[in-house]
Amino acid sequence: MSDYFDLWKLLAGLGLFLFGMRQLEAALEQLAGKSFRRFLHDSTDKPIGSVFAGIVATTIVQSSSLVSLIVMAFVGAGILPLVNAIGIVLGSNLGTTFTGWIVTTLGFKLNFTTVIYPMLGLSGLSYGLLKGRWKSVSLLVLGLALLLMGLDFMKESVSTLTTVFDIKQLSGYPLIIFLIAGVVFTAIIQSSSATMMLTLSALYAGIIPLPAAAALVIGADLGTTSTVLLGSLQGAIAKKRLAIAQVLFNVFVDALAFVFILPLLSLIERLQISDPLYALVAFHSLFNLFGLMVFIPFVKKYAYFLEHWIKEKTQQVDLYIHNVPVTVTDAALEALAQETRYLLYLVVRLNARFLRVSPEKFDEKKDGFCMPEELDSATKLEHYHLIKKLEGEIINYALKIQIDDKAVSAANPNEKSIIISHRIDNLMKAIRSGVYSAKALKDINDNLEYFHLMDNDDLTNYFDVLKDSAQSIYMPLVTFLNTQADNEFMKEELTSLKVKSEEFHHNFAQNIYRKMSRAQLSSLDLSTLLNVNKEIQTSEKTLIEAMELI
Repeated sequence: MSDYFDLWKLLAGLGLFLFGMRQLEAALEQLAGKSFRRFLHDSTDKPIGSVFAGIVATTIVQSSSLVSLIVMAFVGAGILPLVNAIGIVLGSNLGTTFTGWIVTTLGFKLNFTTVIYPMLGLSGLSYGLLKGRWKSVSLLVLGLALLLMGLDFMKESVSTLTTVFDIKQLSGYPLIIFLIAGVVFTAIIQSSSATMMLTLSALYAGIIPLPAAAALVIGADLGTTSTVLLGSLQGAIAKKRLAIAQVLFNVFVDALAFVFILPLLSLIERLQISDPLYALVAFHSLFNLFGLMVFIPFVKKYAYFLEHWIKEKTQQVDLYIHNVPVTVTDAALEALAQETRYLLYLVVRLNARFLRVSPEKFDEKKDGFCMPEELDSATKLEHYHLIKKLEGEIINYALKIQIDDKAVSAANPNEKSIIISHRIDNLMKAIRSGVYSAKALKDINDNLEYFHLMDNDDLTNYFDVLKDSAQSIYMPLVTFLNTQADNEFMKEELTSLKVKSEEFHHNFAQNIYRKMSRAQLSSLDLSTLLNVNKEIQTSEKTLIEAMELI
């Protein structure tokens, strides 16, 4: 054990913790099919059921923090609704009090460090060797192991504080000081169980009286929420809501416990629990039980309150249309056309990501468009969802232009109204074609990833040929998006690109058919390769058609 505070180990633990949390969420999202989601939802649908699940789970694993983090991962992956998750987390608060009973009766504390290395070793190897669903299971275990290792690193980096901190120094201070000490100490060492052990030891040695020990335990109960707050730093807004739900619950329950600390201890004394150690753990269980009973009837209202209080930040995804009122028809049409070009640019960049075309191939200063900052660290799926959101905003804007134009022209229909309507229709078709282009590649993303990871030269070569061909289509399209060229010239160039794409993919398929008997590929690989070739052609075709429409 180190005899000094290790900053780098603390930072390494924080990094492992956050990375493990992200992998755990990704694995849960991959593994959770409809039946599993339905089972999890139904089994925790009632407040009593969700609370009971939290109590049982925490009693088994002896860590409310771990249960809360796993539940948070379910929420972040969209598997578990907030109201169900709140019930589990609240139940885990009572479940964690069983640690005190075990420590008091057996002097035993479950240590996760003994299983971290086997988990890392087995899950890391299986993730590299296995495929399909088992690969996702391996990722889940790997994420959990990394999360636990991160927590262990953070605890070890400040482990000297448990030996340096002397509770005797607090003797004579008011109970509020013991409460604050419990909060701070637990938040630093990331373990309410360690604080409980320290408190029980001091109480057993007669260093502090029972009321002071009870105040320390209340502080530890509140300090342990720091782990959940840490887990909510990244990802879905629902994770932040869940973290705030636990913090507010603990603040409320712990405040009540502190206010009524002496009456509760008197109640425990009347229950003829004379041993101060048992009295302390009974106090811990009792105030958590009371708090749970108060909150259970209001779990649904509590979730509703949090959802309306902590709202997701509205992400500004459009560049042009939000600056132009729909009542200025000509300007609105120009903004609509420019926003459509921007959406198609985002589609090209996403398609390039699917096919692993290097981002360095794109020159944003020359292209006239740039990627939003939020896409720098976004996954391909998040990139696709942003495009879908932008599609919705553009369509909504276009409908308002049409409504406004119809209101103006209802009494005096003219040729301009027809032209405006035709222009908007074309732009809407272009948007749909562009989004369909991205969807075609999203649907075969698993196949594209498989081609990239497989150690097969023939398969890699075929993939590289497809990628190079797609790149030769995308680069001119990006140029056209920012070029005010003659319409006839543009049509000729786009027609030429469409013919080029069709001929390439036809020849590519024919080449595979000719070499089937000689290629060092399985039947499944050949079939997948042909399907990928077809989908890439479809994606290129619809993207070019979108360009023709604008």
